Amino acid sequence: MNKLNVILLVLALLSGLAVVTVQDQSRQYYISLDKAQKHEIQLDQDYARLKLEQAKLSNHKLIKEAAQKQKLQPPSAADTRMIEMK
Repeated sequence: MNKLNVILLVLALLSGLAVVTVQDQSRQYYISLDKAQKHEIQLDQDYARLKLEQAKLSNHKLIKEAAQKQKLQPPSAADTRMIEMK
């Protein structure tokens, strides 16, 4: 009977250790998931900011004003040359 009690005690201790290990592992997974979700939110915000900046920079009115300011004109047919490569 004494051996059975020792075996049961060892099994109970191992079971308790397994529970603690699994809880710690799940806590670590939760922390990693939380960090990844925060990083995802930050990336989404950066993406939205960059899309807005791109929309501002691709504004045709802004481009036209910059071209007029620098006195740029589209090339005419006389300024265009055809180059043939053999």
